[in-house]
Amino acid sequence: MNRNRVVLGLLGLLAACDTAQAPLRTCARCSYDFADTVPPTTALVFSWPENRLPVRFYADPRGALPSLVTLAIGAWQGQFLYGEWSGVPVPDSTMADVVVLWAGGVPPPDVPPDQGPPVDACAGETSDPVAVFRDSAGTHVHIVLTPRGGFSDAQVAACLRRVVIHEFGHALGLLRESDSTGDIMYEGPTVTAPSERDRNTAEILYHTPATVAPR
Repeated sequence: MNRNRVVLGLLGLLAACDTAQAPLRTCARCSYDFADTVPPTTALVFSWPENRLPVRFYADPRGALPSLVTLAIGAWQGQFLYGEWSGVPVPDSTMADVVVLWAGGVPPPDVPPDQGPPVDACAGETSDPVAVFRDSAGTHVHIVLTPRGGFSDAQVAACLRRVVIHEFGHALGLLRESDSTGDIMYEGPTVTAPSERDRNTAEILYHTPATVAPR
């Protein structure tokens, strides 16, 4: 085989690999904003650095919370083609980077999720990593999940599966909400998994230099 053709072929293969590893930035609608902004123009970007991976998650052991945490870790870890982010459950809150809790009271029953249309049967809240790591002496991000009354246990279970993935997105560093109902990061998510836009945004985030880092 001609030596020049071999060299050209190898160069083409390397170029293809480089292209595959780059985050997708092809159109404005392929992603959404993830940075927090402080007036007038400062953009605050948070992500977990490589030397802090895997991110350690502690879940309140009651009810379905451990399985919900495992679900959310897998949902986001699967979006990164080259291991830019990973997470792992830990059994002790003192070992954790992120602590996931129920909001007071008794947790909802651990039942199979409802298969009907999505309803607003739960809520979630994540402490802002910028406020935790830049503006305070905090060492943990907290995620709190709240079941809402007036719904069936199965509707609450379905809602929690969506909302826990959404809140994990904030803990990853997707600090803003999406403007599209097709994304898991839309406020009040109705989809059950990260979309292509969610994936693209997370990839871009983890290829953008962070301005805020965990302690």
